[in-house]
Amino acid sequence: MVFYLKYRPRNLDELDNREVADLILKYLKKDSIPHAFLFTGPRGTGKTSTARIIAKSINCKSAPSKGVACNQCEICKSITNGTSLDILEIDAASNRGIDEIRDLREKIKLTPTHLTYKIYIIDEVHMLTTEAFNALLKTLEEPPVHAIFILATTEIHKVPETIISRCVRVNFHRASSDEIKHSLNRIIKGEKIKIDEQALEQLAQIADGSFRDAAKILEEMTLDDKQIDSALIIEKLGMTEKTLTEDFFKNLKSKNAKELLQIVQKLNSDGKNVRQFFFGVLANLKNLLIESYIENTNDDSWSKTDILQALNIFAKAFEQLKNAVIPSLPFEMAIVEYCENIHVTNQTNVNTNQPILPKISSNEGVSEEVLPQWPQIMDALKPYNHSLVGVLRSCKPISLKDNILVIEAGYKFHAERISTPKTLDIIAKVIKDTIGKDVKIETVIKKR
Repeated sequence: MVFYLKYRPRNLDELDNREVADLILKYLKKDSIPHAFLFTGPRGTGKTSTARIIAKSINCKSAPSKGVACNQCEICKSITNGTSLDILEIDAASNRGIDEIRDLREKIKLTPTHLTYKIYIIDEVHMLTTEAFNALLKTLEEPPVHAIFILATTEIHKVPETIISRCVRVNFHRASSDEIKHSLNRIIKGEKIKIDEQALEQLAQIADGSFRDAAKILEEMTLDDKQIDSALIIEKLGMTEKTLTEDFFKNLKSKNAKELLQIVQKLNSDGKNVRQFFFGVLANLKNLLIESYIENTNDDSWSKTDILQALNIFAKAFEQLKNAVIPSLPFEMAIVEYCENIHVTNQTNVNTNQPILPKISSNEGVSEEVLPQWPQIMDALKPYNHSLVGVLRSCKPISLKDNILVIEAGYKFHAERISTPKTLDIIAKVIKDTIGKDVKIETVIKKR
């Protein structure tokens, strides 16, 4: 079993987000349990794990105290193993229509088979259609006494206010480095993994606030059964050496565009993680700006105005990543914009009001039928599975031959996420609908 599932928190004491754990416990200790929770926050922050803990905590008949599951009885084990017929998990990204919610409304009338409460966990609830939301609202207004809803979303702004107002809202913040390290230490102890403190800190930063990503990256580091240190992380994830970062900042201060672009070229040719490199650039720029005010440092060679301008330009480059056909292009444009003081705007075709896509030469390895349309394909995928789009943005199509489209993933867990039969069918369907071409999808992992 993969680390993330094997070491998933089983009770509130194991939740690494203590703020959420304390809040949930207060609700569970009340005489009347809320009939609907709404969990909102970034992906990988523990929303689904918390939902299952609630399911155990309110149904466990051997609980040591109110709101605390024993994790030993048959009820707890069935919920942990996903075999309980009274716990229904629905992925709204795949079951977003009114028919699915109508079916739920009919079945919810039936009493639980062996639990006290039926639990309905609806993930990515913001993906429901307007009609489906209206049907769900009727159930939330008059729920059966034996039913509890737990709705989860990464995009709260897409959930109707009528739904929000009928739920107890719980906000899941992006995990801090300390919370992620606490989570990883549970795995490290259980698997007897050898890792130094610096590498652990590095992994916590790379995970970017996601417990799930942290566990997956740690697992990838253990495949070679080596001592995990900074050098191994750099080797595995395509990160960059400290000297290269220092060289980049030296040339950024002096606005030497030629040297900076050569550094990006080297990152690409060495197979380094360009996105991770520029994440570090942004983090360092932020620290420099804060230090210039809090510590009142004054570097004459790099003014506060220049630092702020660089922050603004590279932050915009990150926003453009999601639609970038070539991953390094937004950063290369940001370098030129900053060094040459050129204001770059997104051009549009005056006749179609659509962005002008760059001409992609055939030596990119993918037919021009697919590569220029990749951003549109990503947009068309959102209604089906928003989290899948996040994964695919870190991947790229590399070849199309005999109607077989090969997608290159940066990491093993991304390739595995894409390669499920259901996911492959969705991607192929969207490509057919978008560009009218039937393809079969194959995935490969980028060589490092």
